[in-house]
Amino acid sequence: MSLMMDNNIGWNLARAANSWRHAVDNQMSGIGFTQSKWIAMMHLDRFGEGCTQSDLASQMGIEQPSLIRTLNQLEAAGFIIRRESDVDARCKTLWFTNDGKQQLAKMQHIAQLGRSDLLDGLSKEQRELLDHALLTIISNAHNMSFET
Repeated sequence: MSLMMDNNIGWNLARAANSWRHAVDNQMSGIGFTQSKWIAMMHLDRFGEGCTQSDLASQMGIEQPSLIRTLNQLEAAGFIIRRESDVDARCKTLWFTNDGKQQLAKMQHIAQLGRSDLLDGLSKEQRELLDHALLTIISNAHNMSFET
């Protein structure tokens, strides 16, 4: 029984992540945000303003050219600005505008409501166990990628 459950963990983890993202996509589309845009905004917020485009792409696990189009759209909408890096003039750093910060606050509120709905039925202890288990899996995967 344990082997069968172990075989399903990765599958269910991927399904949960996809279902979660789809649910958030539906909520964010109500305020005009595509998946690429809301994910870029949320990652910039978590990673921190002033990061470079390449650092943000790396944090998101995508190639920089894939991110550039989204950043161009966010900049055109007035949500972010790019500035020359103080360290390397060839690099651009990313910053939220006032409108971007207001939009981010709306997105965070929507995301919080969604998290509540998605985690409905799980006790505080179950949520803590789930968080700990996911962090362990992430750490193990990270360690595996650096084994020689």
